[in-house]
Amino acid sequence: MSDLPTIQYTSSDETTIARQVSWAAGVGITGFISSWWGPGDKTDSNFARLLTSSATLESATGSHFASAIYIENNAPALQGTTNMIHALQFVIAQYVNDPHYFHWHGKPVIFFASPIVGNGRTLATWAFIRSQVDPQNQEIWSAEGTDLSVLSVFDGIHLFSAGYWGILHGDMAAVDQGFRSQIDAYNSTHHTQKIWAAGVLPGYDDTRVPGRTGTYIVPRNNGATYRTSWMAAMASDPDWITITTFNEWFEGAMIEPSIHYGNLYLDLTVQYAKLWHG
Repeated sequence: MSDLPTIQYTSSDETTIARQVSWAAGVGITGFISSWWGPGDKTDSNFARLLTSSATLESATGSHFASAIYIENNAPALQGTTNMIHALQFVIAQYVNDPHYFHWHGKPVIFFASPIVGNGRTLATWAFIRSQVDPQNQEIWSAEGTDLSVLSVFDGIHLFSAGYWGILHGDMAAVDQGFRSQIDAYNSTHHTQKIWAAGVLPGYDDTRVPGRTGTYIVPRNNGATYRTSWMAAMASDPDWITITTFNEWFEGAMIEPSIHYGNLYLDLTVQYAKLWHG
């Protein structure tokens, strides 16, 4: 990995989860979007621990931390339409009514990683899945990616990539504003309220991932990349801001305290979360 955490840990450890929730809430992050690979997977039991830890935090400090599931579209257990339907029904039954599950205007939010990339899932497939799982649109479904055609089925987009090409090309503000403008135009045309979630990132480096092709680096520039990313995101008047990421160590995109950078990225997050929330 390009860096290591100041405290090495196992993600399933309850003490670790409590520390991560405390750190995140302490710098103005309002919840995690937690990678989820299906019912019974370790990511499933970890999400349950995350909700429990969030309840403990609120009891102790009054700080409300509300997280959401990130449906990993390529997870083996989620292959096939029937498996995806059953998995989403499980999420809805098991988690979305929890007080520490993320809700927006009263509706629980589910995030989807790259829903129309790979697996042969078309928008028609997703429309069918949604008709079986959420026919009354009682949830908010946010799709990852840059293809706005997903808005015919999903309720908004977010960018796990955080539009990193804007950083590399020096036009990050224009990239974010471009998405804001496209979603505004869509909403105006269709009389909808689709959600723009601007992404921010501290940097990225997946060149050490074994066997991965198409790797790339977004230099951190000792915090400058993160600052630029935040300023561009805020300027685009987003409904939400997502951070890529809190602790994705193997792709070098984490803001969690590290050996090389210490608490730099948590300190920066405090500043920009305050700026954005006023």
